[in-house]
Amino acid sequence: FCVANMTLNLRLGVLAFLILGAECLQFHSYYGNGMVLQWGGEESVGSKVWGYGDLAEDSNAMFECQSRQGISHQPGFKLSQVSENIWEMVLAPREPGDLCQLQISSGEEVLSISDILFGDVWICSGQSNMEQTMANIINAEEEIANSANFSDIRFTVIQNTIAYEENDDMDIVLDFPWSDPSYSEGLAEMSAICFLYARNIFSETGIPQGMVASDWGGTPIESWTNTEVLESCNVPAGPEPCSICEGCDGEQFCYSVLWNAMINPLKRNFVKGFLWYQGETNGGYGGYLGFNRDYYQCTFPAMIDSWRHEFSLHSMTDDTAPFGFVQLASWRPDTTEASFPVIRWHQTADHGFVPNEEMENVFMAVSLDTYDDKEDYPGNLHPRYKQIVAERLAVAGLNIAYGLNYPTNGPFPVSVEIEGNTITVTYDKDLTYLANEISGFYYCTQLDSCDAGIFLDLWREIEMESVEQVSPKEIVVQLEENQPFWLSYLWRETPVLAYKGLPVYEAAETSLPSPPWKWLVERRKYGV
Repeated sequence: FCVANMTLNLRLGVLAFLILGAECLQFHSYYGNGMVLQWGGEESVGSKVWGYGDLAEDSNAMFECQSRQGISHQPGFKLSQVSENIWEMVLAPREPGDLCQLQISSGEEVLSISDILFGDVWICSGQSNMEQTMANIINAEEEIANSANFSDIRFTVIQNTIAYEENDDMDIVLDFPWSDPSYSEGLAEMSAICFLYARNIFSETGIPQGMVASDWGGTPIESWTNTEVLESCNVPAGPEPCSICEGCDGEQFCYSVLWNAMINPLKRNFVKGFLWYQGETNGGYGGYLGFNRDYYQCTFPAMIDSWRHEFSLHSMTDDTAPFGFVQLASWRPDTTEASFPVIRWHQTADHGFVPNEEMENVFMAVSLDTYDDKEDYPGNLHPRYKQIVAERLAVAGLNIAYGLNYPTNGPFPVSVEIEGNTITVTYDKDLTYLANEISGFYYCTQLDSCDAGIFLDLWREIEMESVEQVSPKEIVVQLEENQPFWLSYLWRETPVLAYKGLPVYEAAETSLPSPPWKWLVERRKYGV
């Protein structure tokens, strides 16, 4: 029996620890029975496993796999001591569906992992809407029961932990071991967006999915981003102590502490990509300008690039690995606060759509038609309608991550022309327009001030009778305005109350909603 020598640091009721030295050989805590490792790689290099301790001179390993066709293999691998107290085993590339066993012998010690499934691994991160579990969605019991047979989807949850220093050798704690959906108690505690995305992807591709939830409710993007990225975006220094709004104080709000503890320790792992649902805290919860709200159009794309870069340096992860996110959902009806509309715009680096030139290989889901009037949690700020959001995220992901013939967005304008009092908005695909609650369109003539403040008071709503669809790709708006103005769509925190009740959707079967956008209109034709 051997015991690792650790330093313990109790913070916020969770255990953060760093292996300083070890008297025995052990795996990093990410690895365990029933896990998913990323398939693929290049030449002889695929996924790796690593851990703590020093290999004995007589160390050896056994790695045996069985393909879906029932053929057994003893694929190649390389076991080595990479630094003091850190060893790693680099595996040869595998195919999706391969099922493997790993055993490492070193002196008298034997380590093993069984039931390793090869598939696509996704890291799911963000704040509370990503953290929201399968137990807290609409029809939760039915969804959990219906998912039980998806045994080729495996998942785990990283325990909430902080660290003030970045250390590549830091260990993590799992809330529960790698599991499949037959473990209903574990599935109930898994991120709903993360799991349901995987369920949709698996149903279409047949590729096993490994989902890693590493999220923390209420946290700003700055907590998930390393110091260099924040400095590159000229983000103001964080407050001391780490308090970002009234009632929003705690060490989890300190800059970079969640990157250090909950993402960076995973970067030796080859992954398919990342999923993200965050931004509410940066937008703000009412009556103030949010937390670094108008840096988000820099910090978010820069964080994406940074995560990709760090993972690609330390594993076979692609340096443009797919990155999917959810635009912020509706929350408070009737408010005119600018927080969520501005953050939604910033989530696309102020383009309104992804992928774009600043956000390559990025995809998103629109969730503005999932307003939930249920008070308290879940509901309200945390809509229970996660199924449709995960489905839309998967539709876009099937295009960006898997190269399949699916749309990445709902209808988006390719031109906006004005002639007299008629504005013609031409979209990139056929659409349906149905204005049951609102026209969906707004305008603002104070060009530099429209979104500068806490409220959207400078934006005027265009009445429903002034808007109509005139062709499969065209909507016309009647407006008497001679000076330049911004024309926008869905420029409210909660534009509609009805489920799937937005005005503009794609006419195709996937029925993706048009995302929120704004366009500068003058009396000549403008491009994007």
